[in-house]
Amino acid sequence: MQIDPNSFTPLYVQVADVLRAQIEEGELRPGDKLRNEDALAHEFGTGKATIRQALRLLRSEGLIDTENRRGSTVRTPPELTVVNLEKPARIKARMPTLKERTALGLPEGEPVLVVTYTDGRTEVLARSEIEAGPAPSDQ
Repeated sequence: MQIDPNSFTPLYVQVADVLRAQIEEGELRPGDKLRNEDALAHEFGTGKATIRQALRLLRSEGLIDTENRRGSTVRTPPELTVVNLEKPARIKARMPTLKERTALGLPEGEPVLVVTYTDGRTEVLARSEIEAGPAPSDQ
């Protein structure tokens, strides 16, 4: 996909779309380092501010991690584990507080699931650690 300066889609979204497609298609693999901001700005014919916005969007989606002075790398998808919930329970997805993000070791852009049981107990779980699927059969 080429960047179209005349499009109604903001430039940073177009850049993020291209990088996202490269990640999803395996051109950029987990652990791969993205080109630096200057190189990306030159490649896409945009300013560095546009590149920063695109990278911020990809971070918020959990696709990349960025460290100061080290650049951005493609995130390794987290391993999923099955969590059995007591019935009945209400589950809500939301973005974690800073305290929750720190305690769970979550990167930016990673939501949590809040499980509320009928007895009032609540549990906050990292969404990336939960595998959705059918409940185990009671045989």
